[in-house]
Amino acid sequence: MTNFIDYLLSAVLMLITFAIGSSLRVRDFGRIFKQSKPLYLGLTLQMIFLPLCAFIIASMFELSPEEKVGLFLVAICPGGTTSNFISYLINADTALAVALTTVNSLLILITIPLLSTWSAGYFMGENAQVQLDLWGMVWEVLKVIVIPLFVGLLFRRFFPRVSYRLRQPLKIATTLLLGLVFLIKFFAGKESGGSGISVDGILHLFPSTLLMHLTAMIGSYLIAVKAFRLSGVQSTTISIEVGLQNTVLAIAVASKLAGHSGTPLEHPALVYAMFSFFTTMTFAFITIRMKR
Repeated sequence: MTNFIDYLLSAVLMLITFAIGSSLRVRDFGRIFKQSKPLYLGLTLQMIFLPLCAFIIASMFELSPEEKVGLFLVAICPGGTTSNFISYLINADTALAVALTTVNSLLILITIPLLSTWSAGYFMGENAQVQLDLWGMVWEVLKVIVIPLFVGLLFRRFFPRVSYRLRQPLKIATTLLLGLVFLIKFFAGKESGGSGISVDGILHLFPSTLLMHLTAMIGSYLIAVKAFRLSGVQSTTISIEVGLQNTVLAIAVASKLAGHSGTPLEHPALVYAMFSFFTTMTFAFITIRMKR
């Protein structure tokens, strides 16, 4: 059952990436890399600002050493398909969102092993060695992001009318499917492939995970729109990418760090995943309407 849920989640994420690709054109990416300030700012906020926020918040709250490491792991796993999906749904700068995901998917091959090992040593008082399957990580990026995106771009190129007609139905279908899979994944019993975290555990971790999420999302938006004078659409896109982290990857890294699954290292990612999609969607919807 657990494997079935994981396979179903991957399939839904691939469908979402295909839908995103079918809404874009190759020249959209050319614009992003020519006007590179939003891209560099987004990467800096994802790779430096968010982990710094997580470190400060983990140090402030009365969490176990494992939970502190788990909170930091969430911060070093940048948003992937799901964050791109929100930009796609609300008509933000989807090309910028996908470009950020593509670049940071390469950067994390270096940053995750280094920072996860450091955080374990700092918070847990031991120099834990992380043995990540780098080739497996590359394949996951190719399978869920690169290949479906490329197929979607080709579909838009050769079947523009069909692509246009499918755009709205795909938005509705993928939203419902993603919601259904996450309900199963995070609220079902552990024996059925769910998280198995208790209500007390959720309430214990909710304040710290929510504070990290809101600080990253609102802070990155204000930095982009006030300090760097980016457009409202670009600022919202960046806030989505910084605010919504890849919790599936964070759970996988936590399992590798502990040597097995079902440890407190995974709990911050599980709690974060329960609300972050909805809060990010709400914030993005409000800000993009304000600045259009």
